[in-house]
Amino acid sequence: MEENTYISLANKYRPQTFEDMVGQESISKTLQNALKSGRIAHAYLFYGPRGCGKTTTARILAKALNCTGNGSTKPTAAPCGKCPQCLEIAQSADLDVLELDAASNTQVEKVREAIIDTVALASTRDRFKVFILDEVHMLSSSSFNALLKTIEEPPAHVVFILATTEKHKVPATIVSRCQTFRFRPLTVDEITDHLLDLSGAENIDLTPAAAKIIAKNAGGAMRDALTLLDRAIAFSGNRIDEKLVGEMLGLTPDELIKQTVQALVQKDHAALHQTFETLAAEGFDANSFLKDLKNTLGDLFYFSLGQGSEPFEGANQVLDGVSPGLLAQLSRKINKVIEEVKFADNALMSAEVGLFTVMDSCLDIDAFVRRLEALEKGVVNAGSDGPAVPPVSKPVSRSFSPKPENQPVIQREKVLTPEIKKTKTAVTATPINILAEESAETEEIAAPVSAVISNRQLWDKMLKHFEKSPFVYDVMSNCTVHFNETEWTLVFEAGKEFYQIPAQNKLAELEAVAQKISGRTIHIKLGTAQTAEKPAVNKKISGREKQKTTVEPISNEEPFVADSFEKDAAEVYTSLTDAPQEVKDVLDVIPGELLA
Repeated sequence: MEENTYISLANKYRPQTFEDMVGQESISKTLQNALKSGRIAHAYLFYGPRGCGKTTTARILAKALNCTGNGSTKPTAAPCGKCPQCLEIAQSADLDVLELDAASNTQVEKVREAIIDTVALASTRDRFKVFILDEVHMLSSSSFNALLKTIEEPPAHVVFILATTEKHKVPATIVSRCQTFRFRPLTVDEITDHLLDLSGAENIDLTPAAAKIIAKNAGGAMRDALTLLDRAIAFSGNRIDEKLVGEMLGLTPDELIKQTVQALVQKDHAALHQTFETLAAEGFDANSFLKDLKNTLGDLFYFSLGQGSEPFEGANQVLDGVSPGLLAQLSRKINKVIEEVKFADNALMSAEVGLFTVMDSCLDIDAFVRRLEALEKGVVNAGSDGPAVPPVSKPVSRSFSPKPENQPVIQREKVLTPEIKKTKTAVTATPINILAEESAETEEIAAPVSAVISNRQLWDKMLKHFEKSPFVYDVMSNCTVHFNETEWTLVFEAGKEFYQIPAQNKLAELEAVAQKISGRTIHIKLGTAQTAEKPAVNKKISGREKQKTTVEPISNEEPFVADSFEKDAAEVYTSLTDAPQEVKDVLDVIPGELLA
């Protein structure tokens, strides 16, 4: 009956010598050298995560102190494992090696009864009386105070070995009286190799990929890995592969994790919702899914820094253009979602809502900063020539209302007053008929583009032109434009002032495109909200400022007919701001100046 008693792998393959220890070589070597030289401390403190060998090392040290194999009379670095002391210590049956669980003996009375009152007594048989206190951080403050003096000056035949997972909870007065050893968590490779060795000894067909999945889910604890392997054997028999291990552990398939990560970094709401539709249809656990997602994002973070391997196939494509900072943000915030989902009545819905919140709140700040730096330096998309500029149609001649029959032709010279004619800046060009038919060739006046395309339409065409040049497009999309016939002012409101530097570098390019599309010269400058509100004065008024005479306004339909000209021949506009739009249009085509 006893021969058929099942022994778990964690107990069956528990290391019995220092050489059997996995992943704690530095500690094993230090203790072995101390035993060989006889430099044995009266108190040791082993600390580190669970399942990494603290209690096992304490038992091996107790064996080494008391082993009598081969007639040894001194402590040995290699206990035989066959003498009565070694066999009894391995079974926790040695009277002189007391293993106490501090979590169950927190009161000072129990500590006094189990340790303080017996520490002065000589050992029953062994060379040393060894006290192993597991989870020592659970002792109360009064128990630590009672133990302090004993640990400071114990009898020569007593050795204390304290083990804890939380060293920071042990009083500094206790720690300072012990030799401390930090046990590190085991690596995935160390656990994987050990599992493959044990599976061979147990005649279990364990694939390397399955062993690696178990090792990754063990959290650096060999005991946890062996427990998972026991469970896998019970689940699938003697053949264990990655698919069976994934089903046993309820792990999310890599393809589904990949889709979720891609949806998060691309802010694809529909794809993220589809992921949860699949999770619900397949019956995956929300908590397990979130943990797998968080761990994968952590692996992707290291992978983006050039460390480790791809957590799933195609990770390079998913991470194209994604900064490590965004991956770190996502992983941290998903960790908070995990805490919320634990207490939710509908875990899957809470997980989906939480991920939507995470997706919308995480911004790729590093990528945005790099983009701004490139904007500041005036860098454009490499290899992108931008969209072709649409062909500019031939300017349409400006034709006002058809002239009445026998209406005399009004020429440019007649518009000018006698005073203007006398100035040196008067227009000396040959008089041109501005009411000529379109069939006219040399005398035809090309109307300003504003008669065909408004400033706003021109700006929209420029936006279209720069769609594939994100640096210029960003500048144009984040400014307010104040239009004038020959000068535009770009204004960046509060919070967007940082666009001014890249905008300054792009003014010449904007003016060139504006001229190419419209056929006219437009000066573009930067301004502030305050200065942009002030009316622009295009021409300087020379001489004495004169008030505009109160006469009937010139007809909008027939601005330069003879009757109107006779009425307003003496009228002088002292400022381009006061002049009618028609005068402005003519001056845009034929350079001139209004003088008093």
